[in-house]
Amino acid sequence: MTLAETTATAWGPSRRAGLSEDGCAADPTGPAANWVYQEASIGFVTSGWFEYESEDAHVLAAPGAIILGNAGEPFSVRHVDTLGNRRLVVSFTPALIDEVANEAGVAPRFGAIALPPGQTATRMFGLMRALSKGGEDILYPLAHAALTAEPPRAPERISPRDRRRVQDAVRHIEANFDQPCSLQSLADLAGLSRFHFVRMFGAIVGQSPNQYLINTRMRTAADRLITTTTPIAQIAFDVGFNDISHFYSCFRDAFSCTPRQWRLRA
Repeated sequence: MTLAETTATAWGPSRRAGLSEDGCAADPTGPAANWVYQEASIGFVTSGWFEYESEDAHVLAAPGAIILGNAGEPFSVRHVDTLGNRRLVVSFTPALIDEVANEAGVAPRFGAIALPPGQTATRMFGLMRALSKGGEDILYPLAHAALTAEPPRAPERISPRDRRRVQDAVRHIEANFDQPCSLQSLADLAGLSRFHFVRMFGAIVGQSPNQYLINTRMRTAADRLITTTTPIAQIAFDVGFNDISHFYSCFRDAFSCTPRQWRLRA
């Protein structure tokens, strides 16, 4: 599937509210691709990096980030490598957006164009994945989270070389999240001192390396709780936790419920 074909079905949202999973190829040497959102949509970046611009704002979208788009809003996408990206995408009807915005006392438009990887993005990912089990009532808290999200502060300017180093570290975490992924090993991989690596990682990704590791584990655990019958303790071990109490604590922080409650709710 080409970038244009994917965008027609995913970036340009579907005609009814719901969840889809889409991917696209990339041509970083070509011009940015431009489109207009047909409906309000959010996308969770499951893999890939790309520059995303909308409403005179510009961000570098990393795996774990949330992309937001308002109905009628133009936007552009430019990939920074040849690996493409994959996203979970949810679109909202105008009536649902108006209803949730009225209840929340906010404007019926997303105030941010993107949210960096972090607890808010991870919690929204959990709600999006829960949609795969049905229950369109989940659309309401998901829309509320998107409408009330605060725009992140503007990132500092980062050299292409440092960005590539952090990208390599992120890819390593995604491929090895079940392993310790110590700060020293990640800094060595990036070829940076620990201090410089932590600063660059936070500036580019929006959270610390350890926070990114934990949230990657949480997303994987939440997904497996929904899609498998594997015992909770085994899932905790499989995603990299040796202490079940620590796993439960991180899960509650991410999704405001226990793993068992999450599995039953989903």
